[in-house]
Amino acid sequence: MKNLFFFLSISLLFIPISLLSQDDEHSSEINSSVPELFAFHEVIYPIWHTAYPEKNYEMLKEMIPEVNSGAEKIYSAVLPGILRDKQEEWDKGVAKFRSSVEKYNKAMQGDDETEMLSAAEVLHSDYEMLVRIIRPVTKEVDEFHKVLYMIYHHYWPNKNMEEFGKAVDDLAIRADELANCVLPKWASDKSKEFQEQSVKLYDSTKKLKELKDSNADDKELEKAIEDVHDNYVALEGLFD
Repeated sequence: MKNLFFFLSISLLFIPISLLSQDDEHSSEINSSVPELFAFHEVIYPIWHTAYPEKNYEMLKEMIPEVNSGAEKIYSAVLPGILRDKQEEWDKGVAKFRSSVEKYNKAMQGDDETEMLSAAEVLHSDYEMLVRIIRPVTKEVDEFHKVLYMIYHHYWPNKNMEEFGKAVDDLAIRADELANCVLPKWASDKSKEFQEQSVKLYDSTKKLKELKDSNADDKELEKAIEDVHDNYVALEGLFD
């Protein structure tokens, strides 16, 4: 047993550093999260679940400093690389959220209770919309996107064929999982379109794997990668 442990320990020393650090190097880039946005949940939660239903106008006013502080961090938040295709939608959402923050501040300076409640409701709604913009529709979609992102933006452009090959194999597994996943309730009205597009995505991913396995030329692989990417964008676009 000691010999086995010693062998494994020594073996680990010979694993290339690039393989050990590769995921760490891009971990923040493929993490579809915006910490500043989720930190604001600590602000919006008491507003929406306590002050609003209880019509606690004094509490709504007391939340102004926290609303403004948290909002400023959201305004300056930077999206991770994997969310780069969401930038335009995010910018529009942030502009709308900024407007609702201004409305909240204005309403809380007065004594119109209806206006105060309306401002709190709009603030909550616009915050939720920002969350919806960056939140993957399902875990399976997110996992597929993470692998595709590395292929599309790193492995293939840099011609890292070893990592490319492993990633394509992984992508085929993710495509199968995605094709069999269940949409959350809020997105269930898109189930039929999602199913149809997930089949297209699965088929294009399967073709990419077949081409990779048969040592196809770069032109064929390039076309197959673009097909997978286009099908993924179309699938994600169902929920924009």
